[in-house]
Amino acid sequence: MNATPRHSHVRGQRGSISLEAALLLPIFMALLLAFVDFGRLMWTQTVVNSAAAEAARLAVLPEPSNAAVVSLAAKRMSDGGIKTAPTVLVGARTASQPVSVTVSVGFDFLLLSELAPDILAHRTLSSTSVMVHQP
Repeated sequence: MNATPRHSHVRGQRGSISLEAALLLPIFMALLLAFVDFGRLMWTQTVVNSAAAEAARLAVLPEPSNAAVVSLAAKRMSDGGIKTAPTVLVGARTASQPVSVTVSVGFDFLLLSELAPDILAHRTLSSTSVMVHQP
């Protein structure tokens, strides 16, 4: 029987596996960070939507002031983990008429903006919620 040493075959495999890992690992890491970036984008948009809806619920009541509505929206954004201060616009508040609340916040991608700065630069995420003002 002709026995060949298995050591040389294993060593060759080790080298190719290391080479494949060195070539593919940066691609997989970039994809992972891209998924994290898009997850942050979706999370931020969800928090902005929620803050606008909660602020509009408060804005339809006759007692609270516009400052209280803005304060609630900012608190909901902070509670949702968004550190950037939002811009909150409260529409006219007249009885039996729709009132709108718009919440906007800036968003920056972590990795993707470095890969494609012209496409994925700074964005403004906003949401508008409209409800009928209570008399």
